[in-house]
Amino acid sequence: MANPEQVERLKQGVDGWNTWRAENRETRPDLIGADLNTANLSWANLSKTNLSCANLSWANLLGADLSEAD
Repeated sequence: MANPEQVERLKQGVDGWNTWRAENRETRPDLIGADLNTANLSWANLSKTNLSCANLSWANLLGADLSEAD
């Protein structure tokens, strides 16, 4: 199950998410099963994020960093 605080942070916007990621480099985000349907994730730092079973249908992933993501 996804970390609800992390899901909410991401849904509030990519700029804030990327800032949080830069400040918390050792944290591996948990977005397991998150409903990110139609989310604008362009240029989001999703590296090393656990996205198992997440709904990314119609999500905008243009330029997103998915390196080492599950």
